[in-house]
Amino acid sequence: MATLRVGERSTSKKQATDPLQILPPELVGDIFHLWLLDRLYPLPQYSDSQLPTLLCRVSKSWRDFVHTSPVLWAHVIIETSQGAVASSHVLQKRLERSQSSPLFIYISVGNHPDIDVLRVLFAECSRFRSLTLSVVDLSWWRNIGIVMVGFSQLRKLTVRTWSKPGVPLHEYNLCDIFSSAPHLRCVEWQSTADPQPVEMIGHQLHSLDLAVSTIPIARVLELLTACPNLRNATITSNVTDEQTPMPIREQILLRELRSLYLHGSRHLACLLESVQAPLLSRLMMRWRQYNDPGHGLEALESFLVYSPHLENITLDNCLKTEDGLISIINKNTNLVRLSVTAGSGKLITQRTFELLTRQGQGNRTLPRLEELVLRGGVSVSDEVLLRMIESRTSPPDDVSCSRRACTLKSIRLDQWKPKAVGTVSRVNAIREKSGLKFIGMLSPCDAYD
Repeated sequence: MATLRVGERSTSKKQATDPLQILPPELVGDIFHLWLLDRLYPLPQYSDSQLPTLLCRVSKSWRDFVHTSPVLWAHVIIETSQGAVASSHVLQKRLERSQSSPLFIYISVGNHPDIDVLRVLFAECSRFRSLTLSVVDLSWWRNIGIVMVGFSQLRKLTVRTWSKPGVPLHEYNLCDIFSSAPHLRCVEWQSTADPQPVEMIGHQLHSLDLAVSTIPIARVLELLTACPNLRNATITSNVTDEQTPMPIREQILLRELRSLYLHGSRHLACLLESVQAPLLSRLMMRWRQYNDPGHGLEALESFLVYSPHLENITLDNCLKTEDGLISIINKNTNLVRLSVTAGSGKLITQRTFELLTRQGQGNRTLPRLEELVLRGGVSVSDEVLLRMIESRTSPPDDVSCSRRACTLKSIRLDQWKPKAVGTVSRVNAIREKSGLKFIGMLSPCDAYD
């Protein structure tokens, strides 16, 4: 590209540089692929239906490049209602451009599905790497009328339904997928239907995401029993039945579980009393607002006894008293991240901050803590807060403990308003000296209003 010298004038407009002319084709392909992924995920249902053909409109050289790049055609997001696809021939041509690349398919199937389009798609099921079925029901499955060769490359399956509770979904048709997917490791089940088909391959799953609004927690426990090798589990339950189930007598041992996310009603306390996860490192719990925040603390503490390696705990509206919070802090010494949201009241006072204040080698409360998030119900004086921060951002007295492992790196106090003059400048001095990230502090002009 020509460079103008000082004093010279350009008589023509500056021309944009075509990356295809200056960069290796492999690098351009990676750039195009990353651009495509950025626009498709994490919400493919809202993506532009013209991807990746938008790239083809830039120039002939771009069109030729895109047409010969199989990975750019391997992500298919499609609405299969009657009339939504111009023709099955167009879809067939698109699939041919992907050549032998693994396919990432998002299919939305309404009340009047186009069977011809579905036949074209599922004829390539042996290449499916990831499949999302967003459906009203699955009654159309048997109408496809083709012999499927199996989902031999499928790694992830997502099932999303939006029918009202009680409306038949014909979920048993999914047995065709589960029975022919030997490499399926991740299932997301977001439906009012019973996830019974998942049990067929539960032993081979590493990740399970259940969003079930009408399935009893006892049924969820049965499913976890069928999935002993899970590494990640997400359970969202909206059951509001007044009768809370009893925990099962025989504990469910999830030996490989590393991450557990629970969101919903108090019935999930039964899950805490029924499951043991000795290698768990990350626990996130979010109780719904209508729950009693104090309900389940005993279940939580009994669960944590069998999870000695926890490094990350998030508790949202799960604690009612500061004693409960202090108990969690004292019994989980390996925490690197602690996040607590109080539902109401002054849950977090100077007792918690004084406990977290390092006082030489004698105080070993959460020695590895790097990130602290406290939202709602925080009542603490400026001096107590600053003393805790300064103690945990200074080099530790114990030289056997590395600075990286023992220094607080981030603290968040939503809408914290300093009361004393000079507090803001002290916080800024700590930030500059230690690199601490302090989030949530109001600006000085707001702090003294």
